[in-house]
Amino acid sequence: MSLPTKRSASASATATATTGTASTSASNNFLPMKKAKSQAASTCSPLDHNKNGLHHSEDVVFDPSSMSLDDDPKLVDYRTPPATANLSRKKATPPQPAKKLVIKLVKAKPTLPTNFEEDTWAKLQSAINAIFLKQPAPCDLEKLYQAVNDLCLHKMGGSLYMRIEKECEAHISAALQALVGQSPDLVVFLKLVEECWHDLCDQMLMIRSIALYLDRTYVKQTPTARSLWDMGLQLFRKHLSLSPEVEHKTVTGLLRMIERERLGETVNRKPLGHLLKMFTSLGIYAESFEIPFLECTSEFYAAEGMAYMQQSDVPDYLKHVESRLNEEQDRCKIYLDTSTKKPLIATAERQLLERHISAILDKGFMMLMDGHRIEDLKRIYSLFLRVNALESLRQALSMYIRRTGQGLVMDEEKDKDMVSSLLEFKASLDSIWEESFSKNEGFCITIKDAFEHLINLRQVCLSLCWFDLNWLQY
Repeated sequence: MSLPTKRSASASATATATTGTASTSASNNFLPMKKAKSQAASTCSPLDHNKNGLHHSEDVVFDPSSMSLDDDPKLVDYRTPPATANLSRKKATPPQPAKKLVIKLVKAKPTLPTNFEEDTWAKLQSAINAIFLKQPAPCDLEKLYQAVNDLCLHKMGGSLYMRIEKECEAHISAALQALVGQSPDLVVFLKLVEECWHDLCDQMLMIRSIALYLDRTYVKQTPTARSLWDMGLQLFRKHLSLSPEVEHKTVTGLLRMIERERLGETVNRKPLGHLLKMFTSLGIYAESFEIPFLECTSEFYAAEGMAYMQQSDVPDYLKHVESRLNEEQDRCKIYLDTSTKKPLIATAERQLLERHISAILDKGFMMLMDGHRIEDLKRIYSLFLRVNALESLRQALSMYIRRTGQGLVMDEEKDKDMVSSLLEFKASLDSIWEESFSKNEGFCITIKDAFEHLINLRQVCLSLCWFDLNWLQY
């Protein structure tokens, strides 16, 4: 057995000195593997001659764990994690919060009370009856509204809609049947119908306000279902057609009132407007009222036109026609439907003007021209324009110029004054053309052609030395 060398003795002393710090450095959990290995190799190098690589029992064996990390300043790391760090040098994960255990309670599906639908409908039916009978509601309107909501939310909207329709139909039918056999006075009867209509409108609006949720859900989701308002109108129209006496008396009363107004009587236009709007809302205005109204209008003005043409002169008749047309336009603005305006005015124009074009021209046109009646000629022009009769007026003007001018040209006794007379005649026509005939180009050509005809009648007398043809230019 070889004795330890000086070098091994110093190593032994070093190992002994560091024994006290071994336990302290071990707590750092960091092993300086490379340095420890090199130091161990250098310390034990004299023992490397042992083939078996075993140290002598008295040799000091270097324990790397006994070496302090502070022995070598090169290995000091100020970023060294705390002693509790993971030895694998993996990044520490923060602690996760504990998961809460949530227990969900399964709610039992609520069950409807027995006879829920029947009891709720009984409450609503009582309220609808009170509305039609003009009685106070049996319970608060908000509760009724909520009752409708409850039925709709539980998929009972279809049944509720049919029940409301059936209840409304019974009351509407009874209201119209009550009008049968009422007062023979048409004015009084019209007031009863007007009152019935107003009641229906108010009642359906009240029912709709209660069942608004039904209108906004079930009705919108069902293509075949009408809104509650339209449903009420349809029921009223249905039972009005099933009561022909009521409808006939209503239309007859309306026509009678309009005829009385045309004859100069003062009538109350308010019920006229309300009832005609009723026909429009029900969609029966054209069929039930407009057709017989236009027939009565045609008969009325046909008779009046014949009578006035025989009794009045042309200026008065034209004023009467103008007044009648203005009256009919006012009726369209006040109480007739706008769709009636065009056929109504056309009917009045046909009976008062078109049928009497020739009579008006033959009876009064020459008198109006001779009298230089600017306003009356302007009126006849505007009225004839409405019925596309300007061609007849233009022909009458041409005939008048030729007839009147021929008297001036062919009178040899007045040859001295012929030119001045023609110039005066021409000035008069100019004034009428500008003020009464709206400077119509066709009438200008008519005047020019008529004067050329007059010149051809007396070519010798109307030589250029006497007459300057420039006045023919317009």
